[in-house]
Amino acid sequence: MADVLTCCRSSSSKSHIMLYANLNSIVATRMIEKLSETGLLDSVHDEESIVYLATSKGIGFVTKYVELLQLISSELVPIESKTNNPNRLNGLNF
Repeated sequence: MADVLTCCRSSSSKSHIMLYANLNSIVATRMIEKLSETGLLDSVHDEESIVYLATSKGIGFVTKYVELLQLISSELVPIESKTNNPNRLNGLNF
């Protein structure tokens, strides 16, 4: 979720979100729907496409998420969560 919201700091298409967060189309669609339902993500429709943008609530979520990550020492974070997604911790600066 944090990767999707981070990607959407600026307007992002679904395909851009999929590439950035390393998600397939089905997972990306579900995540976009859930984030939109909870008010963390907003969609902007124009004539030809839909782009997504993190709301202030979504940006606040990522900020708190990053703060929590900083509280956890590296010894407590499982190895698979460090290596699962190369974008996981990159660019989460808000």
